[in-house]
Amino acid sequence: MHSNRKWIAAVGVIVVVGVVAALASGAFSSRVGPGVAPRATIRASERHRHTLRPVYDPPSQANSATSSAQQQAENTRIAKAAPSPAQWALVEALRLPVPATSAQFPAISRPTRQNPDSYATAFVSELLGINFAKQSRLSLLAWAVSETSPETMPGTPSSVASKFLYYTLAASGSPIPSAARWAANAAAGVVWSVANPSMTTCPIWTQALATGWQPPDPRMDCLDVTGDLTVTEAGLPPSVNPFSLQLGLGTAQYHHGYGAMSVNNWTVG
Repeated sequence: MHSNRKWIAAVGVIVVVGVVAALASGAFSSRVGPGVAPRATIRASERHRHTLRPVYDPPSQANSATSSAQQQAENTRIAKAAPSPAQWALVEALRLPVPATSAQFPAISRPTRQNPDSYATAFVSELLGINFAKQSRLSLLAWAVSETSPETMPGTPSSVASKFLYYTLAASGSPIPSAARWAANAAAGVVWSVANPSMTTCPIWTQALATGWQPPDPRMDCLDVTGDLTVTEAGLPPSVNPFSLQLGLGTAQYHHGYGAMSVNNWTVG
């Protein structure tokens, strides 16, 4: 268990909890524009989409630490370090695409989503495995919403819990290109693919768990993910570029097992 947040809140007197899942550095410095889902044409090959119903069911905590006085005190500290109501309003205003899978962006298999590393590998590979001319941005975002894990850290309003992954992906600085860039990539015949994905636990999350504090969702995880992004374009040799991102995980809202809570700190090249 780990997670993905950068509100730094004190835990006890020695160590700090540095990750209030999904709000990694810069998350609220980005803007996604008006709170509307992107409009895009669904390609013929993607029209057989499957909308999903919530099945959110996090596992039970292994012990009673979540009800201890220390746990409650630490939860209070974390909640006080949460973003302001005005910052949360940016997330709350968003209108998300309907969560859906398709032939182009299928659901991650149930066995794969029972382990954080296997899930992260599958999620990042599908998120960044794009044929821009044959796949639509809206369908990718609808698939990403279907992979959501609600943000459940102390201080998070319930009205935004299921919107945070989309917020991090629709903001500037996301690995998903803007609508204009997507169209330009499609015209140029650009294709992305992922190779050599690797992940390690976010050190600050390891420190948080070492205090004995427990996250509200036992599946919460924070992984630093690296790999190679191969970019091919018509008439040009392939280009291989190293990438990195921070992936917040938790219990999936629409599937049984892990889901994605946030994607932050994207770098490539």
